[in-house]
Amino acid sequence: MAIRTFGKFSAMSGILKITIITLIAIFGFGIYEFTLPIFIEGQSNSFSIVGIIVSLVFAASMLMEVPVGLAVDKYGRTKIMLAAATIIGILGIVYFFINSLIIFAFLSLVFGAVSVAFWVPSAVLVRDLSPLKMRSLAEGIYMGITQIGWVAAPIIAGIITTSFSDKHNFLLVSVFLFAAAGLGFLALMRRKTNYSKKAVSHSHKARLTLLATVFKEYLKIHKYAPFLYALGFAVNIWVAIEWAFVPLSGIERFGFSAETMGLVLGAMMGVEGALYYSSGYIMDKIGKRYIITAGFLLLFSSAYFMFLSNSPSMFILATLFAAAVPAWVLPGIEAMLTDILPANLYGEMSGAFYTSQDFGFVIGPLAAGIIATQLNNPLAPFLLVAITAAFATVLCGYVFWPAKSARVKLFKAAKM
Repeated sequence: MAIRTFGKFSAMSGILKITIITLIAIFGFGIYEFTLPIFIEGQSNSFSIVGIIVSLVFAASMLMEVPVGLAVDKYGRTKIMLAAATIIGILGIVYFFINSLIIFAFLSLVFGAVSVAFWVPSAVLVRDLSPLKMRSLAEGIYMGITQIGWVAAPIIAGIITTSFSDKHNFLLVSVFLFAAAGLGFLALMRRKTNYSKKAVSHSHKARLTLLATVFKEYLKIHKYAPFLYALGFAVNIWVAIEWAFVPLSGIERFGFSAETMGLVLGAMMGVEGALYYSSGYIMDKIGKRYIITAGFLLLFSSAYFMFLSNSPSMFILATLFAAAVPAWVLPGIEAMLTDILPANLYGEMSGAFYTSQDFGFVIGPLAAGIIATQLNNPLAPFLLVAITAAFATVLCGYVFWPAKSARVKLFKAAKM
């Protein structure tokens, strides 16, 4: 048993290095995502403007996913990831000295574009280093440990906002991203490692249609590719609204302080993080489809109760249940994606897939902000989440469970 445990630890050593570096960076990213909507709402007093500026971050990310994915395959993972962390650290300092919403909107575009250059190579490194028969487990370990950053970040940000000001949080973003870049340089930029490896990828000419070209190639990779894209979009609608509107809804609808909502969001991230390891382990044992479908069912019911909440306790309880959903869904989606992607196209095809994440991050806050403004109801965004989750649940049933269908044969053939 001890030998087996040591073997698993040794196989996961590369995953653990990437995980720790990403964890430090996530402290900065989490503080940024908590602070940005609160600062914008305080300056503009408009949910619609919050939705627009937050969506700009992810609109820029969506446009950069494929070019960054191609660059990751061509030039290597580590250099791009560490350069991105350094640039974001500089942006945090710039944010601190800016008050204009117009400049904030422009900086949000820059932040979104550069952040992709951190997330894509880190995700590809996890794929590179995941042991063949432990991919869901590797994703669960990576997501579970890095979730600590998403737990602590809003708590820290809430305390700083209450004790000093929301703008001081942008300085913390710089501190954590510079720290991640420094540790990454020490741990990964060494000779005789494969952490900076390049891959033989497609040769694409730079052109305006590049995103569409690579996206079409992604859709043809495997018959499950469009399905996974739709599920990624659905779950990230919730993730975006969770970070942008759970704190604002608690403050505006129930009168909580920023510090209290930081604790609530931190507790939500704690619930999510606590389930990643077990979720990945169970997926490897009994199959991914059961857990993924259950996750979307839980999201539908929880989001609907959030929308109907008429007391603070009901709202908080429903948010804690909804917080479990990414842990039930994302490891399976990532593991299935790793199964269907050619190893030499991990960066390129990951970039195409992660446009689903950014698409959800764009549509989620934008639509939620408009709905909340039009209905004059801070809880209205969660109705959008419930509708999206219902769609994803039906889609899972359509793909995973028809008794006599070619899709079932495909599912068995892919061993998913």
